[in-house]
Amino acid sequence: MRKGKTSTKTKIINPRATIKRIWGYLKKDRLSIIFVIIMVILSILTMVLSPVLMLIAIDDFIAYNQLDGLAIIILILGIIYLLSSLFNYLSGFVMISISEKALYNIRKDLFNHLELLSLSFFDKNKKGDLMSRFTNDISVISETLSDAVIQVINSSLILIGVTIIMFVLNPLLAVTTILTVPLFVIFVLKISKKTGMYYKKGQEAIGNLNAYAEERISGIEVVKSYGKEEESIDKFKKHSKTLKDISIKAQLYFSLIMPINIAITNLGNILIITVGALLTINGQATVGSILVFLSYSKMFRRPINQLATIYSSIQSSLAGAERIFDIIDYPIEVKDVSKPLKLDKIKGEVEFINVNFGYTEDKLVLKDINLKVRAGQNIALVGPTGTGKTTFINLLSRFYDLTSGTITIDGHDISQIKKSDLRKKIGIVLQDTYLFKGTVLDNVKYSKMDATLEEVVEVCKKAQAHSFIRRLPDGYYSMVEEEGSNFSQGQRQLISIARAMLADHEILILDEATSNVDTYTEVAIQTGMKKLMEGKTSFIIAHRLSTIVNASKIIVIVEGEIIERGSHTNLINKRGFYYNLYNSQFEN
Repeated sequence: MRKGKTSTKTKIINPRATIKRIWGYLKKDRLSIIFVIIMVILSILTMVLSPVLMLIAIDDFIAYNQLDGLAIIILILGIIYLLSSLFNYLSGFVMISISEKALYNIRKDLFNHLELLSLSFFDKNKKGDLMSRFTNDISVISETLSDAVIQVINSSLILIGVTIIMFVLNPLLAVTTILTVPLFVIFVLKISKKTGMYYKKGQEAIGNLNAYAEERISGIEVVKSYGKEEESIDKFKKHSKTLKDISIKAQLYFSLIMPINIAITNLGNILIITVGALLTINGQATVGSILVFLSYSKMFRRPINQLATIYSSIQSSLAGAERIFDIIDYPIEVKDVSKPLKLDKIKGEVEFINVNFGYTEDKLVLKDINLKVRAGQNIALVGPTGTGKTTFINLLSRFYDLTSGTITIDGHDISQIKKSDLRKKIGIVLQDTYLFKGTVLDNVKYSKMDATLEEVVEVCKKAQAHSFIRRLPDGYYSMVEEEGSNFSQGQRQLISIARAMLADHEILILDEATSNVDTYTEVAIQTGMKKLMEGKTSFIIAHRLSTIVNASKIIVIVEGEIIERGSHTNLINKRGFYYNLYNSQFEN
């Protein structure tokens, strides 16, 4: 079993591999990328030609007062600038489409993999941090992807094109123009390395901040009940301050790029003017060529500056992408076998054979569990809190794989059955109920999407939910807010019970299913549940022992081991652990 959380290192492990992964999403739209490259090349051609036309205008027309020829040059320049704008627009528009398709596929792969991950992954990772990867990290990639790819292509081709033209026009001035570039690149690489590190830390700090905020908002009633508002605010301030400090450092390093670029550019311009003046005096250059090389110098340095800016931006995107790929690459611990058994109609015989399980390798939660359940039996699991009762039923549903041992249904090892097929045979009502945003009808039908309204009403009557649902403003079409916040805990549990009833599974699991309803409603639910469980194998976890006195067999679990088993009457007569537990609830 894999330990720990997803990657939280502050250094990007393998930027080349991450870029390759992102490119894998982009290259699916090859034809559009080829179109973008063609548009970029045409845009660059128009860009690098304009200074040449300016040189001709100055040296051949303005210097000799030939206005007729100058007008033609100006007209051609205007057309070139218009074409350059058109090519830039087309390349940018298509690139946005490419990047959004890539982001769509990244989001899809991320969500699909999250849905397939085992519960152990969610035990180890905070919900707020996972949501941050869906929102903030995806957003950072989105902001960079639509611009970065086209800018990298554009800047690289401009550098190549401008360099070639400069050497054709005047090799000495070309060398002079390029002379200060290595100095700028050295500074940028050093700065970007620091910036990238802080961007990675910043992404993690945002995840921690979101996780803390989500946790405190979800538990706001507990916070207020214990008067911990000030403490929560103080801790939030600490998380927020950490993010602020990291962000300031990242921006501090990033903001150094522009002034360094300006200083080195000015130094380069001084060199071009000095060398150009000397060449002009010696007749090896013209005034027009000096002005053109100053223009090319600006054109040459602009893509370098853009690449430097993009590099810092890419560092942030790589940090976000790596956090996303950490999840996509996270192993699915509970896997289907290559050739699973087909599970059709089952009787519901269940057997635990020498079962051992621990969430970590060094500590077992369940130890040497052996239990045989005949089809149709009603099995109650009792014992102190935290002794492994919920883990017991989680293993039956195969939310986790066993450390050792075997669980069978009708003699078939459940590890050899496809998970989706297995869970279609098992109906579950958990202690912690969850309702989805939508109508009450949609929430009940979640277990059987093709159910009719009449079927839903029928099971809601059995679950004792119908009476309160029909009093709602829109009855079964009343809206459920996020996480069912506009319903009481008891009402949410009744809807959850109705949902399980509608599915009509062969095996039922009820984990404290009536823990949040009043005694009167509990009695009514028990009547409906008794009808539901007829002929079905059922496992019930209950702290109210009065609800399971008629169970076929009661299993007493203490510290992960079965210490007693038998009917209610047998266990009472034994005067052991169950006897004391039962009497402690009725001693008054």
